Amino acid sequence: MTCQARSSYITSEILWGYRFTPVLTLEDGFYEVDYNSFHETYETNTPVHSAKELAEMASRAELPLTWSVSSKLDQHAELETEEEEKNQEDQNERNGDVANLENESKV
Repeated sequence: MTCQARSSYITSEILWGYRFTPVLTLEDGFYEVDYNSFHETYETNTPVHSAKELAEMASRAELPLTWSVSSKLDQHAELETEEEEKNQEDQNERNGDVANLENESKV
C-alpha cells in the first residue's frame, strides 16, 4: 500500500550532521518496522558549513572554491621564475655598467 506524508519542521528540530536511524528491516521475508527507534538519530561525518555558505564565504573573501596542491606548487614555481628573471636582469644591468665603464676608460 502506498503511503505519502507531508511534514514541516521548525529551526530547532533540524539537526545538521545527523540522520534518522533505519527503522525498516527484512525479517524472514517480511518487512518489519521498529517504531521504538522511529525518532532516534545518529551523527554523521558532515561539513560544518553548507555548500551555499562555503560559496558565500569564498565570494566574500574572493578565494577560489577549490584548490589543489599542484596549483599551489605551480604558483610558487611561477613566483620563483619571476624572481630569478628579475635577479638576472639586475645582474645584466650591473655587468653592463661595468662594461660601459671599461669602454669609457679606454677612450
